[in-house]
Amino acid sequence: MLDVEARKRQVLEIIAEEAAVDPSMVDADTTVSDLGIGSLDLVELIFKIEDRFQIEIPSEGPLESTDVPVFALVDHVIALVDAKAGRPSASSAG
Repeated sequence: MLDVEARKRQVLEIIAEEAAVDPSMVDADTTVSDLGIGSLDLVELIFKIEDRFQIEIPSEGPLESTDVPVFALVDHVIALVDAKAGRPSASSAG
C-alpha cells in the first residue's frame, strides 16, 4: 500500500502528463487552467484518474471549473481513494 505522499505524486503525475508539463512546475497556486487544461480536457483527465484509481469523481465540488488549484484536485482524489479503501483520509496531512 502506498503512503499518502506517494498517492499524491501519482495523481500529480497524471495531471502533469495530461498538461504535458513537468510535475515539479506545479505549485500550491497553480490552477488546472494555468496548465492549459480546458473544460473538455478536464473531463478526459477525470476519466483517466477514475480508471487509474477505480473511483468515481463527482462533477460537483472542486471539479466544477478549471479554476480549481491542482493541489485541491489532488487532495480531492486522495480523499475519494481513501474513502473507497475504508481508511480515514490523510490527504490534508503534510
